[in-house]
Order: sequence, then structure tokens, then C-alpha cells
Amino acid sequence: MFPGLWLSLLLTQTSAPSLHYTAEKVKEGQQRTPEQFAFTTWEPSCELETLFVGVDEANLRKEPSTEAAVVAVLPLGAAVRVQERGTARLKVGEYVNHWYSVEHVDTKGTAEKADDSVLRGWLFGNTLTPFRFEEDFDGDGEKEVATVVMSGDFKIRVRVLEPKLKPPFRVSSVDARPAGENWRQVSGGPAAVTLVPSKTAGVVLLRVDSTPEECGEYSTTYVSYTVPGNKKGVLGTAKLALLLEGVSEAPGVSRYEVSFQARKKELTMVRTDEQEDESGNVLTTKAQTRYQLKDGVYSELTPADSSVAESKP
Repeated sequence: MFPGLWLSLLLTQTSAPSLHYTAEKVKEGQQRTPEQFAFTTWEPSCELETLFVGVDEANLRKEPSTEAAVVAVLPLGAAVRVQERGTARLKVGEYVNHWYSVEHVDTKGTAEKADDSVLRGWLFGNTLTPFRFEEDFDGDGEKEVATVVMSGDFKIRVRVLEPKLKPPFRVSSVDARPAGENWRQVSGGPAAVTLVPSKTAGVVLLRVDSTPEECGEYSTTYVSYTVPGNKKGVLGTAKLALLLEGVSEAPGVSRYEVSFQARKKELTMVRTDEQEDESGNVLTTKAQTRYQLKDGVYSELTPADSSVAESKP
């Protein structure tokens, strides 16, 4: 069985995990330097924190180099423990990150400790994530594995793996956009991910929240995974089910609240907008929109219905 995995997630400084991957925007044709990137890093620690492999068929290497021998090939969702972080930030492929010395316990698919083996090697930082979810996303009675990482083009990438299928045809992925990119001087952004259980929404969803510190924009993206007819042994499709965007700073505040109607597989979003006029009065309006989930995507059922505007001095 897996032992306790002890490490800390540095940049968050909270118990709630998150990821971020950003780089300064540059002119077309100009190359970024490694120093222009910012990303989540990890170190060994006595804090209980589990990391996972966020890509499928990740090469665990003997040394911190893409030319080094492969110790093992790890599947998407495999748990690892950080032993050491390489000091240099390097570019590997389209990513800038650190190499990490990690330890992985191979359980051989059994609950017996006697046949466990410990594998040690190096993984590049872009393959690591604190987000792993094992649930029956498509409702076929079998659990899938989902992870979330940041892509090389600064998107939030959700991957879903069908464990009983063979690589390379067992993973579906979809990208969500970090909030506020149009208003910030960087590409990319942060991501925090939570699971929405089927008893809440009528289907298992992933909720991806992006709340950059540099601006007042924020977003929530719901991600689904569906298989036509809920057929077992078939790779489904990860989809962007719904994107909601808000603004938390004056003069144009726009907030949203979501409630689910699980039996109907419906969602109700109430948006509250606040606009301040030249006299300092705040005009508040509310609108309610209902959505129906079909084929993994929420579609609007009724037009937004605004309430009477209310002025507040």
C-alpha cells in the first residue's frame, strides 16, 4: 500500500492546493528567458501533501536529463514523494521548470505490502500536480482518474484516463483558460480544482477556479467527461461544460452564485452586477439564468431575467 507522502506546496501557503504557471508577455518573435517565468514549486517537508503525475506515460529518469536512462514509465495519477528539487530552472521542450528527484511506490496493483517496490528517479516539474480525482465521471459504473496541470501554452489542462484501456488511446483532455489574461502583463495564471459529486450536480464534474491576484477578474469552469451510451471500455470526451466569469473590483463589480438541481441535471446561476455612477450611487441588478446539461455541456434554458434595478448611495 502507499505510505504517507510528506512534502509541502510552497507558493500557496495554505491547506488548499493550487497551481500556477505564468510568463511575462513579449513581443511577437521575441524569446522569453527562464527568469521571466513563474510557477509553483515543491520541496521535501514534514507537511503531509501528496503529489501526482499529471501526464500519462511519464518517463521517470535516472538523472535530471531528457537523455538519461528511463527507470520506469509512470501512468497518469501515480503518487510520488519529492526527495529533492534541482536548483536550476531549465527549459525542456516548451516548458520552463525544475527537475525533481521523486520516489514512487509501485504496489503491483495489490493491497499487500510484501510485493511493493520503491522506484526513485527524476521528473520534470511540469508533470507534477496536487490534483488527482478518482470517480465515475461518465456514469458507467467504473471509476476514471482525472488530473490537472498547466500546459506549455499557459492553459489549465484537465486530463481524464480510462484505467482499463491501453496507452496511448486511454486519455482525453480539455483546456480551460485562466482568468484575466487580457488585462495582465503575463500569460497564464492560477488554478484551484475541486470535485462536484454526482449527488450535487446529477453528474460528476470538476470545478476549476482561476483568481489572479494582479486583477479583479476571476472565473469558474466546470468540466465534464462523457461516453455515448455510458459504454464501458470506451474512451470518452472531456468537455468544458460551462464557463462563468466575474469581476471583484469597482467600478463594475459582477458576481455569480451557482446552485444545482441534481435530479434534472440543471444549474441555476444568479448574477449580481454593481455599477457606480458619477454621484457615487451604486446601481445593483440581479439576473437569473437556468442551464440544462446535455452531452456534457450546459445550455441556457431561459433568457436572463433581470430584477428591478436598485440604487444604493
